[in-house]
Amino acid sequence: MDKPLLKVCGLKKSFGGVEVLHSIDFIAEAGKVTALVGENGAGKSTFMKILMGEYDSDAGTIELNGKEVHFTDSHQALSNGISMIFQEMSPFPNLTVAENMYIGREPHKLHFLKKKELREKAKAQLKKLNISLNIDTPVKNLTVSEMQLLEIAKAVSYQSQIVIMDEPTSALTDSEVRILFDMIAKLKKQGVAIIYISHKLDELFEIADVISVLRDGQMISTHPIELVDRDVMISEMVGRKIDNIYPTVEKKIGEPVLEVRNLKRQGIFHNISFHLKKGEILGIAGMVGAGRTEVVTSIFGIDKYQSGEIFLNGKKVDIYSPKSAIQNHIALVPEDRARCGLNLGATIRSNMCTTILNKTSKFHGALSDSKAEYNYTRLMMDKMHIKATGSEQEAGSLSGGNQQKIVVGKWLLTEPEIVFLDEPTRGIDVGAKVEIYNLMNDLKKQGIAVMFVSAEMPEVMGIADRIIVMCDGRITGELMANEATQNQILTMATAFEKKKNVG
Repeated sequence: MDKPLLKVCGLKKSFGGVEVLHSIDFIAEAGKVTALVGENGAGKSTFMKILMGEYDSDAGTIELNGKEVHFTDSHQALSNGISMIFQEMSPFPNLTVAENMYIGREPHKLHFLKKKELREKAKAQLKKLNISLNIDTPVKNLTVSEMQLLEIAKAVSYQSQIVIMDEPTSALTDSEVRILFDMIAKLKKQGVAIIYISHKLDELFEIADVISVLRDGQMISTHPIELVDRDVMISEMVGRKIDNIYPTVEKKIGEPVLEVRNLKRQGIFHNISFHLKKGEILGIAGMVGAGRTEVVTSIFGIDKYQSGEIFLNGKKVDIYSPKSAIQNHIALVPEDRARCGLNLGATIRSNMCTTILNKTSKFHGALSDSKAEYNYTRLMMDKMHIKATGSEQEAGSLSGGNQQKIVVGKWLLTEPEIVFLDEPTRGIDVGAKVEIYNLMNDLKKQGIAVMFVSAEMPEVMGIADRIIVMCDGRITGELMANEATQNQILTMATAFEKKKNVG
């Protein structure tokens, strides 16, 4: 075997006296994709942050091209040929696509920004990668999917020897995933080593050359992809056997609690009509951009709809704000947990209690009741199996899966009758996914109506009772989940796209 581009030996890291990485050994070879898998909280993010110079290790060595290196910040890592696509995106919202792509690397002449050159560089890079983004669009106007593509383009633009990809496809459409995989193939031919972190196991079997499994801060195994058994890998990741990834429960479904009639939002969705029953799990399938999230946010009062009617328990209601949605016992777990679901700089307790200030304050809201906040937080942390040092730990320091559990937990504290979940398992591991599915089933057993948006068809088919499919802002079909096939859903999800192509 040729000398690896990256060699890690005996890496250790502790926080507050608790060791989170235990003597990690790891290699990444030129022209190969090394997949790194593990549950949320296994130590993957900590490991990558050490590689990128954001954290300092307590012990161990890192060798790059046979030479020991020690980075104290991400700029040093970048200048030495290591770049990273982060799962939690943090672009500058008011800057354009081009400005974000080359932030800190802008071409200058006599202290003046060469805007034309900057735009040309960005345009050429996007064209090279086959990414269709307008270089002059402010990032705040991009979708989550488009921001993900921007982050990919930015990381690759450094022309690094090693590219770390942390959940790069979590928000991408199928066609965008193909673009990324083509990009990876080109990078491999150029001798670039890729470290690929993903919870989408099917992807790994398609693009990975080697798979390393990390569990509880320990490297459990490393195998060539052709020697990997899926079930064994899952067992190694979670430390236990998972017999059924999509657990289901039998429950008599009740009467409709939510009815939507002819809902319309100009240019976004049209004539949306459906119902949601008590104790039912309703899945909304479709491609990214179909209007699924927009329907949910409109019903919840975040975005305004122009016409249509909403009925709760047979009574017409007007919901024009999230506050009125909450008052009507509706909860929403948003797609983008980092930007819309959490204050990452605040504690778990602070985040958890934002939805129940009426229960955790004294003297008409003048003072907070710390004891009540603590009790509610501990109750939900135990219920959601949140892995943390305590309720005062910052939400931003937790894994993506544990962050998602906080978002779900804080809404459950409102005791809702209807729960909307928008991509609830995006970017979390198989073990955490099963916990979310079990939670959805628990809600179902309590008679709570659940509606969830998901781009993963196996997930929708596996956990939903009934499925509605959207394409181009319209509902194109409805199926019972136990009778649905992926081909049926895909046909409905592309119905209007096909008509456009024909016309």
